[in-house]
Amino acid sequence: MRAIRSVLPQGRPLPGEAWERRHRVILWVLGLHAVALYVFGVMRGRDAADALVIVFPLVVAVALGGYRGLSRRWRASITTLGLMGSSAVLVGLAGGQTEAHFHFFVMLFVIVLYQEWVTFLLATAFVLVEHAVVGVFAPHDVYAHDAARTEPIKWAAIHALFIAGAAVAAIANWRMTESAQDMSKAAADELAHQASHDALTGLLNRAGFDRRLADAIVASGSAPYALCMVNLDRFRLISEAGRHTQGDELLRRVAELITELAGDDAIVARLRGDRFGLLIPATADEGGVTVAERMRRGVADLAFQVDGQAVALTASIGVVPVTPLAVGPEELIIAAEAACYTAKERGRDRVEVYRADNAALAKHQEEMDWAGRLVTALRDDRFELFYQPIARVPGARVQDGDYQFGELLLRMRTEEGKIIPPGLFLPAAERYDLLPAVDRWVVAHAFEVLAAHYQGYAAVVPDGKIGDHWSINLSGPSIGDAEFIDYVQAQLAISGIPAELICFEITESVAITDLRAAAEFISQLRNLGFRFALDDFGTGLSSFTYLKNLPVDFLKIDGAFIKNLVHDELDRVMTRTINDLGHQMGLSTVAEFVEDQATLARLQEIGVDYAQGYGIAMPGPLSEWLRTHPAGSGADLGLATA
Repeated sequence: MRAIRSVLPQGRPLPGEAWERRHRVILWVLGLHAVALYVFGVMRGRDAADALVIVFPLVVAVALGGYRGLSRRWRASITTLGLMGSSAVLVGLAGGQTEAHFHFFVMLFVIVLYQEWVTFLLATAFVLVEHAVVGVFAPHDVYAHDAARTEPIKWAAIHALFIAGAAVAAIANWRMTESAQDMSKAAADELAHQASHDALTGLLNRAGFDRRLADAIVASGSAPYALCMVNLDRFRLISEAGRHTQGDELLRRVAELITELAGDDAIVARLRGDRFGLLIPATADEGGVTVAERMRRGVADLAFQVDGQAVALTASIGVVPVTPLAVGPEELIIAAEAACYTAKERGRDRVEVYRADNAALAKHQEEMDWAGRLVTALRDDRFELFYQPIARVPGARVQDGDYQFGELLLRMRTEEGKIIPPGLFLPAAERYDLLPAVDRWVVAHAFEVLAAHYQGYAAVVPDGKIGDHWSINLSGPSIGDAEFIDYVQAQLAISGIPAELICFEITESVAITDLRAAAEFISQLRNLGFRFALDDFGTGLSSFTYLKNLPVDFLKIDGAFIKNLVHDELDRVMTRTINDLGHQMGLSTVAEFVEDQATLARLQEIGVDYAQGYGIAMPGPLSEWLRTHPAGSGADLGLATA
C-alpha cells in the first residue's frame, strides 16, 4: 500500500478561492445541462411535466451544490452526482445510443477540476450502479444492443471499468501535474535559498541578513537585540600558508562553531570573507556581550591544522545594540565593523562594544566614509596623476645620459574639484581591500598618458631606447597576484609603450611579507622589461639579509634616515652603509625626503645617485609636467625654491 500511495497523487486541496472559482464554473455547466436536457426531452416527445421531472434531480444538485452551508467535499460530491446524472438522462433520452455514452467521459474530465478523490470514486460507482439498476429494469434506456440488454450487470461492469480507466488516466495526469509543480516549487525555493544564503557555509548571506536585521530594528522596541560582528584575526595569513581548500574548511568549521555557541534563537550569517554577523536576543543587563565572549573563547579553543601544523586562531568581535532609532541595517553593520576594527587595534582576540563617543570608533567611521568616497571616485574616474621628479645628485656616478626620472603619485579630486592627498583615502583603501582596484587604475591611466606622450618618439632615438623612468607604487595585495601580472601585460599591449619606461616601486615591508612571492613577481615583470625599486629600504630588521633575493634595479633609502642627515651622525652612517651595499650589488640608490641644499650636499659626499623631495621639486599634475617637458627634453632641475 505504501508503494501504491507513493505513486498516487498527494491530493493537496486547492486554495479556497481557486476551488470556489472552479466550483462555480462546474455548477454553471450542470445548470446549463439541466436546461438543455429539458429542451431535448421535449424535442424527443416528452411532455413538459414529464421532462421537468426528468431534469428535476439536476436542479436539486445545482441548488445543494451552491449551498455554502455544506462542506467543500459534500458540495463537490453532490455536483459530481449531478454531472453523472446529466449523462444518464442524456443516454436515457437518446434511447441508449452508444454515442450518448461518450458524455460520461466528458463529465468525468469536468470533475477532474476538483482534484479530489471522492469525485472519481463517486463517478465510477454511479456508472456501475446506474447502468446495472436501469439496465435491469429499463435496459432500452441504457443499452442500444441486445448483448447488453441480455446481460446488463456484465455490461454495467464493463462501462464502469472504462470510466475507471479514464479516471486512472486523469489521476496520472494529476500526479504528473503535481510532480511538475513540486519540481518548479523546489527550483524556485532553491533559487530563493541561493539568493539569501552563502554557498560555502550554508549560512545567510549579506542580503538575507539585511532583511532579518531590518525586521529586528522594527521589533527592537519590545524585544531587544544585539548585532555581533565576528572577524577572524590574521585569517589571510593562515589561508595563504595552506591550500585554498583548507581556508574554506576553516571557514566552515568556524561557521558551525559560531552557530552552535550563539544558541537556537540567534540568526547567523557569513557577510563576506572571514566576517560573520550574528543577530541575537539581548537582555538589558548583558547586551549580547556574554554570547560574544563565549564565541571569542570558542574560536580561540578551536583546534585546526594547516598542512599538519596547528594554527592559533582568534577572533575580534564588535557588538552594537539594535534599537528602533537605527536608520537601517547598513548603519548598524558599519557601527559593528567599527567596533570590530577597534578590537583588532587594541590587540585582537577581544570583544568591543560600540559607543558613539569612542575616538577609535570615530576613526573607523571616518575610514568607512572615505572607503565609500573612494568607491565613488573610482566609478566616476575622479582620480588624477601627479608627478614628482627625481634628480641626479651632482657628481654622482650615474653616466647614462640625461633623462626624465620621477615618481607618479595619486590624488583624488572631489566633486567640487578639491584635490585630496593620498594620506586621507589610502588607509581606507587598504582596510577595505580597495588597493588592487586603485593599482589597476594607476597602471591603466599611466600607460595611456605615457603612450600619448611618447608617440613616435622611440623611432627617432638611438636603438629606439628612450631611457626615461616613471615610477609607479604598487600595494601589497597586487604583489604576487597572477591576475595583476596579466592585467599589466594587457595594458602594456594596449598602450604599446616600452616596458623599460616603467619602474614599479614596492616597499620593504610588503616584500618581506612573502619574500618568495615578491621575488617571483618581480622576476616575471622584469622579464617583460619593467624595472623595480625597493622603497623605504632600511627599516626592516632583516633588510640586508633578504635584499640579495630581490631582483631590483633601484634602492630607495627610507626618508627616516634622510630627514636629519645633516645633524645626526648615526643617520649618515646608516645612509652610507645602505648606499655602499646598493652599489656593491650594482643598484642605483635614491634618497627620499631631500628638502634642502645642506641635505643634498651630504648626499653628494656619501655618493648617493639620486635625490627626491620637496627640496628637489614639488609634486604637481602630471599633465602639466608633460606639457612643459616634451619627450627627450631631459630633466635638468637643480633645487626647487618652493
